[in-house]
Amino acid sequence: MLSPHHIYASLIFSVFAAFSNIAGAQQGCAVNSLGQVICAPPGGGAAVNSLGQVVTGRGGCATNSLGQVVCGDTPGGGATRNSLGQVQTGAGQCVTNSLGQVMCSSQPGGGAAVNSLGQAVCTGGCVSGR
Repeated sequence: MLSPHHIYASLIFSVFAAFSNIAGAQQGCAVNSLGQVICAPPGGGAAVNSLGQVVTGRGGCATNSLGQVVCGDTPGGGATRNSLGQVQTGAGQCVTNSLGQVMCSSQPGGGAAVNSLGQAVCTGGCVSGR
């Protein structure tokens, strides 16, 4: 049987993991392991690293497969992980298509989504993440 301490720790980890995933999704704020909300400057992003620390950047941020946060340089830009766990960034929002490639809007602050065929569709056209 699990002790109340183990149940509490599991609950905290679940909440932390949920906020970590949200933070990797182009949010300007994230919650650190102490429950503090940390926000990036306008147009910037924030994500939680493997140590539970919030890292902010001028553009969107995402956590790679090693737990390191990578942020883009362009305010309003995006960041997302490719199929290999590497973070790639762009001028606008970024998505991973059905082939595992990161595609980003060519316009700063532009949107991106994956259609029903698994193809990226972006404001101003899509470019490969860098």
